[in-house]
Parts: sequence; structure tokens; C-alpha cells
Amino acid sequence: MKALRMARVLVAILSLIVLVGAIHNELEKGNERPLAFVKRFKPNVNIDNRAADKSKTLDLDNDKGEQLFDGDTLRTDKDGYALVVFMDKSIAKVKPRSLLVVRGETEKTSKRSNTRIDLSLGEIFLNVEPQGNNDFEVSTSRSLASVKGTEFGSTSDGYVWVKEGQVDVTALQSGETISLFEKMYAQVNEQGDGIDSGALSDDDIEGLEDDYDDLDEDLVKKQIKFRFRDANGQIREITIDYYEKGN
Repeated sequence: MKALRMARVLVAILSLIVLVGAIHNELEKGNERPLAFVKRFKPNVNIDNRAADKSKTLDLDNDKGEQLFDGDTLRTDKDGYALVVFMDKSIAKVKPRSLLVVRGETEKTSKRSNTRIDLSLGEIFLNVEPQGNNDFEVSTSRSLASVKGTEFGSTSDGYVWVKEGQVDVTALQSGETISLFEKMYAQVNEQGDGIDSGALSDDDIEGLEDDYDDLDEDLVKKQIKFRFRDANGQIREITIDYYEKGN
């Protein structure tokens, strides 16, 4: 009898351990905070979710506000455009035939965060909010653009241009770094060991911006709310402003 009681106690303890582990795993999943969401898009845009190991093509009626987590991939086809809003309210506009991976993390014990876009194909334009002590970067196979708050564009072949603000561009192979300011550009060479830079005219800037105008027409300001659990177990809520095309 004593052995039977001991066996039952052990079974109960093991069951409790399994239950606690399952609860912990579910809480961890619920605590994962998105890095960004896809607010506006035009077909076709595909999302590859790294954690869930699945892919989906966004549907205009059902997938507004699709969340992006660390390691997720966004792809646009020959007609696809996307507008991605990050949790710090920075905005990325993605051109057709582009492929990018969103990466980043937020420290649980502070408000410090880092965000990086790995741009493998295509072109994006970003309006990055002032970052303070945070990091916001765009990387390609040739270059790394570090941003503290600006409006600028980047292509996958190492071309960076600045409309406003400052961007520090580094050639990945040589480590050479230059700072770009308003109406300047940089082109990192194919080997990633040299940078050519210069000035842009107003007409140059207008031409570079042209293809993004379609995402900005007739926009109405709206809000979306995200809830997550912080390091202390408290439920927090973040409200993000976004702009959607009116009726």
C-alpha cells in the first residue's frame, strides 16, 4: 500500500510538472510581441512565418493588420506593394518584386529595442521615427544603413538615398562608412568594399519617390491596438496610428 501511495504521488507530481510546462509555453507564445504589421497592400503579397513554418498570401478582405514577428519574410510580386508599420510607428513602403526579412528584439527590462530589415531583393522607402538609444538598420548583401530618424530609400544592390535626416552607410567587406544627409546618395560597389556618393537634385528626389505615391492617396487616419504581457506579468496595450485609403 505504501508503495502504491508513493507511486500515485509521483504520478501526480509528474502530471503537475507537465501541466506547468504547458502553461509556461502558452504564456511564452502569448508574450511574443510583434515587430510590425502590414497595414496596406496590393496583391500579391506573401508572408512566410518562421516560428510557425508556414506561408500565406495576404487577402485584401481578411488580412489587414497582419502581424510580423522576428524572422518573418515579406515578398511582393510584380504588381505587389506593401506598407509596413513598426511598433515605434516607423513606416516602410515596399515596392514590387521585393523580398525582406524583419528582425529585431525588445529588452524586457528596459524600453531599448533594435530593428533590422534584411533586404534581399527590390526596394523600400522608410520614414523612421527618432530612435534615441534604439537601433534601426537596413542591411543588404553589400551594405548596412544605420538610422536614427529620417526619410530614405534603399535598394538590394546597395544604393541608399536620403530625403531628410541622416543615414550612416557602411560597406560590409571593407568597413568603410560615410554619413549621408538631405538630398545625398551612396552606392556600395558589388564587392562591398567601396562607396561612391554624391548629391541629388529636387528632380532626382521626385523621381525616386514617384512609384510610392499610390500608397499615399486619400488616406484616413485610424488606429490599431496590440496587447501583450510584459516581464512583470502585466498586460500592456500599445496604440499605433495608421492611414487607410478612404471610401
